[in-house]
Amino acid sequence: MASDVSVPRLLRRKVLWLLVLGVVLVWAIDAFVHTPVEVLPSFDFPQISVTAHLPGTTATELEHLVVQPLEGQILSLPGLRSVRSVMGNGTVEIDVRFGQGSSAQADLLAVGSAIDRARARLPSQAHPLAQIMGNAINEVADYTARIPTGIAPARVQRLVQSGIAPALRAIPGVQFVHVYGAGDEALWIQPDLGAMRRYDVGVDAIEQAVKAQVLLAPAGYLTLGHNDVLIEARKLPVHIGQLEAIPVATPRGPIPLRALARVERAAMPTHNAVSLDGRPSVAVTVIKQPGASTRVVTRAVQAALEQSLHELPPEVRWVRTYDQGHLVGIVGTDLGRNLLIGALLAVALLFWVLGAGWGVFVLALSIPLSLAIAIAALHAFGQSLNLMTFGALTVAVGLLADDAIIVLESIHHRWEAGDAHWQGVWAGLRGIVVPDITGTLTNVAIYVPLLFVGGIVGLFFIPFSLAMILALLASLLVSLTLIPLGLGFLGARAGGRAGGGRRLMQWLQRANGHLFDWVARAPRTSLALTFAVLLLSLLGLVLVPINFLPLPNEGALLESFTLPPGASLLDTRAAVRHISQRLLLDPAVAHVYARIGSSASTTYTEPAYAGEIQVALKPGVSVNALDAIGQRIQRESALPGVQLAVDTPTIERLGESLSGLPQPFVIHVFGQQVPELRAIAERITARLRRVPALADVFDNDAYPVTQLSIEPSTAALAAHGLTPGSLYAQLDALIGGKVISRVPDGNVPLALYLRLADAPQRSVRQLASLPIRTGEGAWTPLGELARLQLVPTPNQIRHIEGARALDILATPTGPLGSTEAQARRALRGLALAPGYRIAFGGLAAELEQAALGLLLATLAAFAIMVGILLLQFEGLLIPGILLLEIPLALTGGTVALVLSGVGLNATGMIGFLTLVGIGLRHSIVLLDRARANENAGMPLEQAVREAIQVRFRPIVLTAAAAMLGMLPTALGLGQGAAPEQGLAVVILGGLLWSALRSTNLIPALYLHWRRKQLARQASAAGAA
Repeated sequence: MASDVSVPRLLRRKVLWLLVLGVVLVWAIDAFVHTPVEVLPSFDFPQISVTAHLPGTTATELEHLVVQPLEGQILSLPGLRSVRSVMGNGTVEIDVRFGQGSSAQADLLAVGSAIDRARARLPSQAHPLAQIMGNAINEVADYTARIPTGIAPARVQRLVQSGIAPALRAIPGVQFVHVYGAGDEALWIQPDLGAMRRYDVGVDAIEQAVKAQVLLAPAGYLTLGHNDVLIEARKLPVHIGQLEAIPVATPRGPIPLRALARVERAAMPTHNAVSLDGRPSVAVTVIKQPGASTRVVTRAVQAALEQSLHELPPEVRWVRTYDQGHLVGIVGTDLGRNLLIGALLAVALLFWVLGAGWGVFVLALSIPLSLAIAIAALHAFGQSLNLMTFGALTVAVGLLADDAIIVLESIHHRWEAGDAHWQGVWAGLRGIVVPDITGTLTNVAIYVPLLFVGGIVGLFFIPFSLAMILALLASLLVSLTLIPLGLGFLGARAGGRAGGGRRLMQWLQRANGHLFDWVARAPRTSLALTFAVLLLSLLGLVLVPINFLPLPNEGALLESFTLPPGASLLDTRAAVRHISQRLLLDPAVAHVYARIGSSASTTYTEPAYAGEIQVALKPGVSVNALDAIGQRIQRESALPGVQLAVDTPTIERLGESLSGLPQPFVIHVFGQQVPELRAIAERITARLRRVPALADVFDNDAYPVTQLSIEPSTAALAAHGLTPGSLYAQLDALIGGKVISRVPDGNVPLALYLRLADAPQRSVRQLASLPIRTGEGAWTPLGELARLQLVPTPNQIRHIEGARALDILATPTGPLGSTEAQARRALRGLALAPGYRIAFGGLAAELEQAALGLLLATLAAFAIMVGILLLQFEGLLIPGILLLEIPLALTGGTVALVLSGVGLNATGMIGFLTLVGIGLRHSIVLLDRARANENAGMPLEQAVREAIQVRFRPIVLTAAAAMLGMLPTALGLGQGAAPEQGLAVVILGGLLWSALRSTNLIPALYLHWRRKQLARQASAAGAA
């Protein structure tokens, strides 16, 4: 034991290391419990979306009333990168983007302050709402009320607003609760034009009479004894009878309101609608706080709604049409189970090959410990467990044993060489620590560029790369601490009975020796064949389906629909009713929930001719059947003139979340007058359609829709003693509708609403005959006071940096740079009127900047990798050979994709980077051993063969363990594993190819070029 004294005493204190391990485990368990499981990473992009609703307002009116006041304040904010506004169909959306690196939360506060400063200039009905881009993905639950015949949906909506919605808002983690569908319940005063003319009463008199009867105000206080008693003056008509009895002044004396108007309790008219299975309904949408746990929120929402049924009329029931917690549950459950199964398979392999000694138990413990540390570190960085981080950990579960196996084998080798127990531990650790650290750091350096990827790509790639980096570093830490200390404290020994696994490993090693003999005899031919296989596999990728991010069965599909711009709400409702009836006949469909247009209480911005149909599927639908069901639903929904698109709710809302980003190819046309802008846009569109590299060229902005223009006659108004303002006051109340007052009625105010009952159904001729009170006893048709004509108006107007603009969009079919150059040539010589200009926008400039940043980061990472290799290995030979791993690592993954037929997606693309790191690590430890053998005096070929002999088992073991770790996911075990299947297949094929390449081609190339190097050195020495 005297030889063991070289091991520092401090490192051999069991109590110290048990305390350290205990602290680490407590930290990891606490972090795991508090780490939320989500579908996608949280959006923290410096872009704020502002939405506002002003129903019944045209694009030009929205521009003047809402957009200009808001932009006037927003454009003064510091750090702006762009401000884009779209207005039309009663809605406004302003996308405010700040510079990269800005805090999204701070940006949200800044935009909120700008909105507050602009409120004084905004219409009272407009309530702008600001939120961080990507908030649509936080829509976690949609419920719709199944309302029996005979119960008014407006009554149900009021009950939900008064009692149920506040309970939902009180749930921790809930950000917004939107209740919509039937319109707010009101006491609707419907004037009788005939009675008004008989009694000579204008609509203003009715409005003033009602306002005069509404009273709720403080009137001081009295001191009664020892108490101050507050005084409240209250007169609040909340019943139909109370309103009908209100006296209205007339030239003949006051008369009750019932003689001039009908009063009923009904929903105020809305320009949107909600239906469930073709029947009018009320919907509840819950949006969670960013960072809140989806499953916790959705479970609490479901429980609250189940408990709320007693507050609703009998037989009203909630139908869950979407629950993101279901998706999160299957993703977390399936990927978590696959992680566990993969880890158990990897551990079982280790026991089968290495035997059941203490060393293998320590090795098996290193996998969950490394995983726990990585998850805890992710929590410390504010990351959730989502598809991207789960994907990284799925890859890492097999790789986590890599470092540990290398250290274990190094220590075993020292014991087999005759070292004493602790001396072998210490010597084995010292012999492997440098290549172990080098292999890990070069692997980490591969992911460093992804941490610097800006824009929307970074939202997905940064969490994956961060999880990989943290897992690799955790694995390195555990391998350099737990493995040597565990082997030392537990008295582990090398050797053991040769079982079936060990015999198989020995057979594989002999077979590999024969393969190396062949490769070493023809290294150049082997290298050429390897590159040939790479090229063929890359060509085979054209056969591989590509998806951005395939998701499991969410229990629902989302079908967006759009009718021609300007289509009436009645036509849209009829189309949606027809589609719903068809869909309900589909055997896979349980319920059909449809939303037409956008309620003012929500952040949706669709017009009344567009919306969404959410198709709730019956239980048991397989994820593999989703594509077929989606295609069938689209066929069943097909109607002439209706554009349809079907996707999963999460993908659809992801698209909504990113809708404020620039399009791939855009040309902005700036100017003042919309007709001139349209004329210029039509000329540009005609030229662009002749550009071969552009497809689907279209101009959707300022699409003309019909507007009824009422232009008062100055002479006619003057002759009747009216002004434009007094004329509009009567039109606003009779046709537009007006909330006279709101009176408390429970905890939800009740509106007193004034409007003609049939206002929307009047024709232009009927509107022209509308009687306008022009004086005492005098009534004049509207058509004699103003000119009424149908005129075209833009369906929407766009602002870019506050300037009016139209956007011309196209789909580039080639590189953006060359496509833009062709477009510029096509527009050369285009004559523009003074004050009008065009500018190229879209993603071209942004992609160039992102590509430049990624290129710089990649070059920096490449330099770091080369620097690490140069520090470890003298000369350029080994670093040069190792850099061949970068292109060659792609081969196994591409071959596996082509053979399996599994689609390639965003996570699968990142898997190729992982293969580069795996190949580098395996080759580094082998060539480091060969160089050490040479330095110890071994002949070159013996040094290389001995390195292969020693490193073969750890390389194959780590590859096999990693392959087994990802096997459940690669096989598609569980619906939640679908998004990660492409990644697992890439890694699975790449690992097998890496093990073959690292133990054959790489050492053969080293042997070949090292011989030449030594020959040149000998020749130079002889010449000297």
